[in-house]
Amino acid sequence: MYYILKYLFLGLFQGLTEPIPISSSGHLVLAQHLLGLKIEGFSFELLVNAASLLAVLLIYRNDLIRLTKNGFSYLFTKQAEEKSDFFFIIYLIIATIPAGVIGVLFKDHIEYYLKGVKMVGISLIITAIGLWIIRNLRGRKNDGDLAMKDAIIVGLAQACALVPGISRSGATIVAVMLLGMK
Repeated sequence: MYYILKYLFLGLFQGLTEPIPISSSGHLVLAQHLLGLKIEGFSFELLVNAASLLAVLLIYRNDLIRLTKNGFSYLFTKQAEEKSDFFFIIYLIIATIPAGVIGVLFKDHIEYYLKGVKMVGISLIITAIGLWIIRNLRGRKNDGDLAMKDAIIVGLAQACALVPGISRSGATIVAVMLLGMK
């Protein structure tokens, strides 16, 4: 029963911290350290992140449906009003590539060298500084103004979030604001 409560607590913690621009993985490392818990393994991370993915899919389902419908429709009709949705999908895919490649190539190094409590604390501070720097920026560009270089830069920012303590959403927000997006 104790193990179930442990997993439920950490899952709840992940769920509460995921939608805000703080690192849920970093906070999980800190929570485990403070509570004396030692939960390692891909299955636990997969479970809590799958739950986060499900929540994101539910929250943004209408946007995702629109993007998918307009994106596929643009392939056949080439209508101008669907073009930005089509390229938004392409840029989303491109933005996932840097983190995927870096994650595969450096997974062991990241887990061995960067998952300690001190590194997580430093990374949380780095995320906070990035968010503080952009707090007053007001972008001028819309989704339709995105370019491939913007997608690559956002992807590289998300790759930084492979380090526990660097928030994926925080890194993305900092990157898009520095790129001048609304």
